[in-house]
Amino acid sequence: MKYHQWMGLTASAFIAFSAHADLLNISSTSLQSSTEEAIACTIIATGGPTYQGYKVLLAFAEGLTPDSNPTLRVRALNYNLVYENDNWQGPTYINGTPLDTPGSDLASLYTASVGRTPGRSNDSATLVLIPPGDAICAFSKEVSSTSLKKVSVAFTDITFMTVGMKNMTTQEIFLLDKWVPRN
Repeated sequence: MKYHQWMGLTASAFIAFSAHADLLNISSTSLQSSTEEAIACTIIATGGPTYQGYKVLLAFAEGLTPDSNPTLRVRALNYNLVYENDNWQGPTYINGTPLDTPGSDLASLYTASVGRTPGRSNDSATLVLIPPGDAICAFSKEVSSTSLKKVSVAFTDITFMTVGMKNMTTQEIFLLDKWVPRN
């Protein structure tokens, strides 16, 4: 084998064995109705940074048809954590208790971390703080339509961006702290 081929093979092996393969984004496009749920599941990485011991994720449920109105429920499978949201600008519920901050207050955090807010005002989204290594699932249903509608359900891990944001405002830090689960 020639020198440049060995160098290419060595560089490829180094990159492959040192790559960071933790979850960054996972999404699923599915059909849902008021009686049929769309589901997306993943296992949270155990390596990398945490925020107060939790991984910070954004969960979106975005309707892909004009008359879609998705809800969102994110459940940690090993811990007693359930996040629920019916409209990204409205309240999020953690284990049935509403947070006293509307989701619209997180618009700047959404934009700073993933570059956007949910596509439509009636889409659902919430910030989710989950212990590393836990399995989580997001469930989405239509509010009232029994007709099947397309929906995209996604998780994006923003822990690194959140921990690394030197320009997070005091308000964003205060809001993020409200989402930390209280046992």
